[in-house]
Amino acid sequence: MTLRLGLIGAGWIARLHLEALARLGRTELVGIVSGTGAGAAALSARWGGRVYPDLDRMLDDARLDLAYVCVPPFRAVPIGARLAERAIPFLTEKPLAADDGDGPARLATAIERAGLVVGVGYHLRALDILPQVRERLASRPPALIVAQWLDRTPNPAWWHRTAQGGGQVIEQATHLFDLARLLLGEASVVGAASLRGSAAPSDSADVAAATAATLRFASGAVGVFACTRVIPAGVISVEFASDGLLTVLTKGERSQGDWHAVLDDGETRTEMHAEGDPYQIQAAAFLDAVEGGDPDSVLSSYADALRTDRLTRAVVAATGAPG
Repeated sequence: MTLRLGLIGAGWIARLHLEALARLGRTELVGIVSGTGAGAAALSARWGGRVYPDLDRMLDDARLDLAYVCVPPFRAVPIGARLAERAIPFLTEKPLAADDGDGPARLATAIERAGLVVGVGYHLRALDILPQVRERLASRPPALIVAQWLDRTPNPAWWHRTAQGGGQVIEQATHLFDLARLLLGEASVVGAASLRGSAAPSDSADVAAATAATLRFASGAVGVFACTRVIPAGVISVEFASDGLLTVLTKGERSQGDWHAVLDDGETRTEMHAEGDPYQIQAAAFLDAVEGGDPDSVLSSYADALRTDRLTRAVVAATGAPG
């Protein structure tokens, strides 16, 4: 069965999703809605699908089986609510919202009441090296996790505004907090601090330039998470220190799925590189869930993503300043 797909948003992340879906060959793009007409037209020219002037028109006309939501965070909750009202399964990009901490909880309740299949785009959960890392950490639980997302400020204007993007912890470093939750379980915030402003005179963004936080996991492990948006090239990694073991996950530069793991026990050092496209693996799991009507079989459910969302907001709250 070919599933009828609606796309909401036409930015670069939408293209990654469409490329992954095209390789699977299980969907037909039938409708696109975007705030940028040129972006929607470009996607339509390449992938097909009618460009609609607004979401309700697409929902009324396109007979969707599912939707992908690829919009700036401040727009995500109202769109998810409209899809939930129509009982249309959807995959939405992270984060769940910008500075509206209550919106995702309301939407999660609506999704649960409807029994709707909804996935969230925490694509690192789909890395094909993750099962071996998870098994290793389960056999010898970490005492310490050190995670860093050191990068430049992304280009989109909405990312520069806390009210539209949420800030780096909520919008970007959220991947690291989610990965830590997946591998180690729930965590609480011990403390956090952030630096406002930037050394660049031309920087008009109102989001923090740097944030550091200390977490305590339910296992007893301690975590140190740091992020900044002021360096020219990305340094993104997560290190797990266990008794006699070091496990390191590091992002490369070739693509969003370019991650590798280093497993070091003091005597041998093994390197593994992710081979599969995590967006395709994520999409396959989501489509299987839609076809099977099984909300629990997505890689990241909305309810689970809400726990990550709350953790990142707790980090920001502990700094005493906006994101």
